[in-house]
Amino acid sequence: MNKKTLGIVAGALIAAAPLVSSAAEALPAAFEGNSVLQADGVVKGVDQVRHAVTVVDAHGGEASFTVTDTSNLAQIHPGSKVHVRMIRSALVSPSHGALAAQSPQNLTAEVVAFDRASGVVELRGPNGDVFHIQSHDPMKVANLQPGMHVDVAYAPQVSVAVAPAAQ
Repeated sequence: MNKKTLGIVAGALIAAAPLVSSAAEALPAAFEGNSVLQADGVVKGVDQVRHAVTVVDAHGGEASFTVTDTSNLAQIHPGSKVHVRMIRSALVSPSHGALAAQSPQNLTAEVVAFDRASGVVELRGPNGDVFHIQSHDPMKVANLQPGMHVDVAYAPQVSVAVAPAAQ
């Protein structure tokens, strides 16, 4: 490569450097938050020793949970109506990939909406399911935009509480 061509290439790279720098600054910062899932159902089975509860929802779907908050477990019996609350920590960061089915611990989602004041972000997963993550620091969602893709990495631990449903 001659000196003139090298000079042109170097000049183009120097001229583009501020553009790359400002684009990187506009990307949202990763943030930590919580995903909360709440549902009502009827208890199918209880294992007091293992702290396990099997619940059937209104659509006939069945799920088993290991309850981490056992304060109400003694009140839970087969046939009881219950309210289940699951809380899971997550790390949300800008994605460089497209939406694709991944693992239950890690997925790519699309930002649907967000509330800068509360820090709640509404996301659509690869299967079209919509879920919310509450940021621990609401200011961290300031640079999000609807349509943007983010990676969600869930912590393996899940906090599960089961309580008698309000009648």
